[in-house]
Amino acid sequence: MSFTAREVRVARLPRGAVRADDFTIVEAPLPDLAEGEVAVRNSWFSLDPYMRLPLTPRAGLHGAVGVGSVLDGAAVGTVIASRATSLPEGTVVLSQKGWRDGFTARAETLQPLDPDLGPPQWRLGVLGLTGITAWVGVEVTLQPAPGETIFISGGAGAVGLVACQLARRRGARVLASAGSDEKVAWLEREIGVDRAVNYRTADMEGFLREAAPGGLDCYFDNVGGETLSAALRAMRVQGRVGLCGAIAQYGDDNYRAGPSDFFAIIEKGLTVTGFNAGLTGPRGGEILPALSTLLSSGELVWREAVVEGLDAAPSAFASLFDGANTGKMLVRLAG
Repeated sequence: MSFTAREVRVARLPRGAVRADDFTIVEAPLPDLAEGEVAVRNSWFSLDPYMRLPLTPRAGLHGAVGVGSVLDGAAVGTVIASRATSLPEGTVVLSQKGWRDGFTARAETLQPLDPDLGPPQWRLGVLGLTGITAWVGVEVTLQPAPGETIFISGGAGAVGLVACQLARRRGARVLASAGSDEKVAWLEREIGVDRAVNYRTADMEGFLREAAPGGLDCYFDNVGGETLSAALRAMRVQGRVGLCGAIAQYGDDNYRAGPSDFFAIIEKGLTVTGFNAGLTGPRGGEILPALSTLLSSGELVWREAVVEGLDAAPSAFASLFDGANTGKMLVRLAG
């Protein structure tokens, strides 16, 4: 039985801001199945800011990709043909084969999903690396105490949204930044953030001085750049900083550059910890049930920004870096 998939491939490496025409969509015949392999038709895949990193020579741990490559990323799909007894046809699986509508793979590289844990696309977000990242940042790295003040940048993004709510549950006073007045209002009204700010129009240092006159106990950084420098200047002595991402820098020639006020770390004796959900090891087995319980009880609000069809993926990916989405950006595929 033969299959043909459609794939989003890199047409050119972005220079600066990502553009939709940095990608092209092609048809790719899939090989016949060997023993132990399955064919999967994707129904959902994830778009994440970190996917910008392989498109630069400074890709680091992620490894660089070249023109003609398909980016990898988390996806959910259904087995449509199988030569593996462990994954019969009809099994819903999690893979790292996003950015395409179908693929073949060894069965042992795929994870069958438990339908009782909620909608399958949640495994690409709140019950996946997104939720694990937020949990590790708040519950393990920063551990804000009741009455402490935490600032979370990118508060309306996928990770930030969960982090804001986890920090609130711990009794912290939560400040957040977002990219529009609408997102600011939503964070304050629906998510319960104490104060939020539109980073595009506000003076960040002024906001932090006014909203946290005694300084910040914790900072959860999703964006890097000048927001990170402003937060470092606003930290209390011996405050705690968790570094999760630097989306504001991903289009720079050197996105790996450090903050402009690096000396504030020394001056204030700050504890600065980088964290990466991919390095959590077995802890994920404890985190996902906890998040699932919070979702089931209504204590955790989750939001997805869904775009339809493979053809929409390049422009949707580019929009991530404009701050257009609220919550998790997903691509839904037909069938």
